[in-house]
Amino acid sequence: MAKNDEVKRGTFPVNGMMCAVCAGVVEKTAGEVEGVTEAAVNFAAMSLTIAWNPKSTDPQIVSQAIAKAGFEMIVEDDEDDAIALQEQQEQTLYRQMRRKVWTAWAITLPLSVVCMSGLTFPGHGWAMMLLSLVVMVVCGGHFYVSGEKNALRLTPNMDTLVALSTIVSFLFSLFNTIFPDYWHSKGLDSALYYEASAMIVAFVLTGKLMETRARHSTGSAIRSLMGLQPKLATQLLDDGTTRVSKLSTLRPGDRIIVAPGDRIAVDGIVDDGHSSVDESMLTGESLPIDKGVRSVVSAGTLNISNPLTVRVQQVGRNTLLGQIIDSVKSAQGSKAPVQRIVDKVSAVFVPIVVGLSVVTFCAWLALGGELSLAVLSAVSVLVIACPCALGLATPTAIMVGIGKGAQHHVMIKDATALEQLAHIDLVAIDKTGTLTEGQPMVTDVMWVEGQQTESLSIIHLLERGSSHPLAKAICNWAEQYDFSPIEITDIDHAAGLGVFATIDSGRHWIGSQAMAEMMHCTVDSTARAYIDASLAAGKGVVLYGCDDRLMAVFALSDRLKDDAKHAVDYLRKENIEVALLTGDNRLTAEVVAEECDINEVEAQMLPAAKRDYIASRRNEGKRVAMIGDGVNDSVALAEADVSIAMGTGSDIAMNAAQVTIIDGRLSRLPFAIRLSRQTIRTIRQNLFWAFLYNVIGIPVAAGLLYPSLGIMLNPMIASAAMAFSSVCVVSNSLRLKYKK
Repeated sequence: MAKNDEVKRGTFPVNGMMCAVCAGVVEKTAGEVEGVTEAAVNFAAMSLTIAWNPKSTDPQIVSQAIAKAGFEMIVEDDEDDAIALQEQQEQTLYRQMRRKVWTAWAITLPLSVVCMSGLTFPGHGWAMMLLSLVVMVVCGGHFYVSGEKNALRLTPNMDTLVALSTIVSFLFSLFNTIFPDYWHSKGLDSALYYEASAMIVAFVLTGKLMETRARHSTGSAIRSLMGLQPKLATQLLDDGTTRVSKLSTLRPGDRIIVAPGDRIAVDGIVDDGHSSVDESMLTGESLPIDKGVRSVVSAGTLNISNPLTVRVQQVGRNTLLGQIIDSVKSAQGSKAPVQRIVDKVSAVFVPIVVGLSVVTFCAWLALGGELSLAVLSAVSVLVIACPCALGLATPTAIMVGIGKGAQHHVMIKDATALEQLAHIDLVAIDKTGTLTEGQPMVTDVMWVEGQQTESLSIIHLLERGSSHPLAKAICNWAEQYDFSPIEITDIDHAAGLGVFATIDSGRHWIGSQAMAEMMHCTVDSTARAYIDASLAAGKGVVLYGCDDRLMAVFALSDRLKDDAKHAVDYLRKENIEVALLTGDNRLTAEVVAEECDINEVEAQMLPAAKRDYIASRRNEGKRVAMIGDGVNDSVALAEADVSIAMGTGSDIAMNAAQVTIIDGRLSRLPFAIRLSRQTIRTIRQNLFWAFLYNVIGIPVAAGLLYPSLGIMLNPMIASAAMAFSSVCVVSNSLRLKYKK
């Protein structure tokens, strides 16, 4: 639970939610607790995400409020313990529900055969009454308890509909059993519908069982990620002994031993040992990485060959894997814009259905229909209506889509980004570190005043504090030589240009040609020819000088990523415009653009210029995605409709972005766009069928086709259709897992 401006945030499992109406009640109840600033329920994940002010409330108080509303919010000190407890309870409930389903069908099938065959025997009505009562009370008792509670709270839900429909059928049949000739004396037909009550319970239970099992599969991605993080670690104590410790007890500075074949439990530094580590779950790199003393290791990665002693830096939710898991959970719990409409419909759905049922009953009697027909129609309306399908349509697809993205190293922060990514018209791409490897090397250097040891010291000093790939390349180059490091803290940065500092009464600087112009530096013809030749060859140039004197020119090259052209080709094939935005010079940018077949190039752009470009294209009506990796891209990322960061870049860029490609492979971009489109298509399909099901099902259940076609929907068929609708929605969402 992260702290931010005295507001804490956490996600907690919630048990007892049966439909979208229940989810709405939990969300509303939590949101009304004083001190809670945000509450969002993920019905598909059976969880509640809240943000709260710890000075005013805490999760225990929220849990108590939710308990009064009839649901259970699980609050544990350790989130993993809470999830484990929920899964344990869900498994117990699943086994209980499975027993109830078998029991219900074992009684309902013989009962239906007797009723439908017209078989009679002395006391057959009372026998059927007892059998249906067993099914209703023993197998479906929770429907009546929950339905009554929610009705009294004026928040009727699916349980209320099931309870009303089965009670009406049962009481009507019971009256006819006690007074078999009452309706005949009034010239009306009567019948027994005990099997309808039992069948409704059996079908609804079966549907819930199938839905629970299918919905559990939608969370498989997050569970697989959580499964990568060990719960225990072998801690190495100061006296040389070891003990098995829970991760929650480990602190930075502690040491753990990781045996071959075990997953590393923490983010840390190797203190002792040498081994190969499989980091594919984080980086996508299939080949193991050699790790020795002072190497950085990450939680969830697999130690392959030899034991390692690791000094702990981060544990649990603070590790890179923990942050990924938190991000996926948060994204899966977020709501797409279309979900707000569904929430509003779900809030009034059940009262409208009850009203339609009453209208149906009265209309049949007013039109001179038989009483039994009126009862059947009213019951069928209650049964066939399904708020569950509506409630599951969006969150199940989002859970599967975002989970699948995480498994393929694409982190999508929220459902809004997932939806917007499907509709982009233009992708603006940064060059260094995005289209290129971001690991340039100094190929050659032109010294204007001759190489000096002092110059090496100053160059290294100026560049070592920068995260820019060109600065790192120059630092690596300088470290090949012997020089005496110097220390100075008064270093200034010119955004997008370079860095400078006053040393020995001179203003030393290093950066782009624009930086040289800002320093009023004179570039002679020899240096100009060298710069032009380097640029024409597609190399980048960095200039170093003191005051207005040019002292050296560095030529650097950066290899194009292997999958860059493939990604650009996909975008062009999908009629998505591509623009290259870079702070580098135009010649270098055009060489890279030509290799990737990019027509639009904007070069020598400062961060503000990138932002202004994106703003102008948005003003033209374009939906723009920006993809970059550096600090200088953060303002442009913030301006875009969809911001995409490379995970190999700066933390600032990743924090500003809605989507992060963890392993930095540009080929993940086409995958992310396809995934977005498939997910949005699935959501639309789910909502279409959920709404269509109710729009068609309710009138048919009301008997709209009876006068013209003689079609009357039996409550048993209605209950089967209702159960089937939810299962169809979840199953359709699960198809996303297998699409390419």
